[in-house]
Amino acid sequence: MNDQEQHNLIESLKTKLVAASRQNFVFLLIGRTGVGKSSTVNSLMGKEVAPVGDYEATTMEVKEYPSELSGIQFKVIDTPGLCDDFEEEGNDYVYLQKIRSHSKQVDSMWFVSRLDETRVTTDERRGIKLISEAFGAEVWKHAIIVFTFANKVDAEKYPVALEKRTQLIKNVITKYAGDEVASEIPSIAVDNLSETLPNGEKWMGELYTKVFTRISKRGLAPFWVATADFITPKEYIPAKNSGYDMNGSSYVGQSYSQREEQPRIELNKSQKDEIKRTIDASIIPWMTTIGSGTGFAVAGPAGAAVGAVAGAAVGLVAWLFNKD
Repeated sequence: MNDQEQHNLIESLKTKLVAASRQNFVFLLIGRTGVGKSSTVNSLMGKEVAPVGDYEATTMEVKEYPSELSGIQFKVIDTPGLCDDFEEEGNDYVYLQKIRSHSKQVDSMWFVSRLDETRVTTDERRGIKLISEAFGAEVWKHAIIVFTFANKVDAEKYPVALEKRTQLIKNVITKYAGDEVASEIPSIAVDNLSETLPNGEKWMGELYTKVFTRISKRGLAPFWVATADFITPKEYIPAKNSGYDMNGSSYVGQSYSQREEQPRIELNKSQKDEIKRTIDASIIPWMTTIGSGTGFAVAGPAGAAVGAVAGAAVGLVAWLFNKD
């Protein structure tokens, strides 16, 4: 890569990051009251975004929780009543209007249900129908299925429970979004009282990865900038007013790190590769040159400017595309 190509690369990356810092993203949570929607989004984001247990199951309201991470604004919208047997039954049209008024933009939709249930309840079926009517089949293209209370299932029954529950919910979604869309929706098991699942694997990395890979193109860049610090190794995060100097498989700058600890969320190789493919294809397609081993450098004033916007986001790219 010659000097001009490197300069163009840096400028393009800076432009994308600056633009991303001015955008936001929106999570829409679907599921019965008490299934752990708020707890799960709080676990992922590392802060209390949505209060836990602040409403009754029979309240037909839409809850909006604005928040911020790394200078990026985002909000979580919860829909208590959508999948509940609430008292105001028969007012579906009014409730749909409420959802639409709060959720003109949906970047990531989470359908949350307990893993230890054995069926899709009547209220959940109704919720799937209503949310499909509110936003159309398109919203399911950015959806994930989240199963909470995973450790309530015996370890030997866990794989079958996850498979069967996933298929049951996808069968309902298929009626409104079609099999092609429904079949692509990933499912993730979580347990907000434990770091691990019944099979002994940690669940946080998989949840982060699926949100990252399924979020809308509009929401991907701001989500990336806001949360890159969650997964970027500390040696790839520059201190303020410093830059990067990376050449092939060699990265120089461990002393730049402002963070003492390693990232809060650990990724395995499969998850790392999945996020890399998403960045490569959706955010910065011209970054494929890095994967070829030519390397790149972001240093001096240009590196400082990028670091001021989102040092961890650039560090994430350096880490993902660096030779192992």
